[in-house]
Amino acid sequence: MKKNKKSIKKIIFSYIVISALILLFSTFSVCAQNDPDKKDSYSIPAEISKNVLIELFINKGCSVCPKAAFCLEEIVWGYEPGKVILVESHIWGDGFDTPETNTRYNWYAGDGPKGTPDAFFNGMSDRMQGLCCDCGDIDENISAYQEIIEKHLSKTTPIKITAKQEIYGDKIIIEGEVANKSHSMLNNLFLSGIIYFEGDESEFFYLTKYIFENQDICQLAPLENRKFSFVADLELNKLEKIEQQKYRGVVFVQEKLSKEVVQSFLIP
Repeated sequence: MKKNKKSIKKIIFSYIVISALILLFSTFSVCAQNDPDKKDSYSIPAEISKNVLIELFINKGCSVCPKAAFCLEEIVWGYEPGKVILVESHIWGDGFDTPETNTRYNWYAGDGPKGTPDAFFNGMSDRMQGLCCDCGDIDENISAYQEIIEKHLSKTTPIKITAKQEIYGDKIIIEGEVANKSHSMLNNLFLSGIIYFEGDESEFFYLTKYIFENQDICQLAPLENRKFSFVADLELNKLEKIEQQKYRGVVFVQEKLSKEVVQSFLIP
């Protein structure tokens, strides 16, 4: 009889312990689910640092353009290569423009005001027409540009781009992959790129030589990787190899409606 009582007590005690453990685990699970600061690596997308693509539109007859170019060149040299990407696109028939640079500027400006220098930071995310500071002071303009750049560097993006560049004869071939690292569908995007030449003087250190035709990305599914390729038909076969290596490729993903550059990548 005593043995039966002890057995019953053991069963009751075990039941109480198990119930308490179940209650404790359930409470912990609910708290974890309701904690907004807790990140689940399976459900929260990876955050990718956003690069800054600066498109500076200039003209040789513009008296203020050299100062804008100098300020932005000074800033870019202070960053890790590829973090802040500058391209200097000449427009309006100054002998260094191309049909593509004029077309791209018109696409940005539309029916609005036009004039050089005109700088676009990650597309239409930020635009600075003229100098940042009317006083014309170099240091104040550098500080103003820097503030815009730092704002963009603090942001993240769901897009990751990888690419490589090869030269075959007079053609530059770029191949790579664009990936959506988020768990959301991305829409209304296009992929494009720019080839610039590393010149030897200000306003030509990042001279735009070629802009690729846009490749539509109607939808980029969650965690989808998509391969791409571009071919630039430039006359490079008569150049020395050291000169060919001064042609650098930039690939970027841009939103069609807002004209925001979602991510950019400077090919090493």
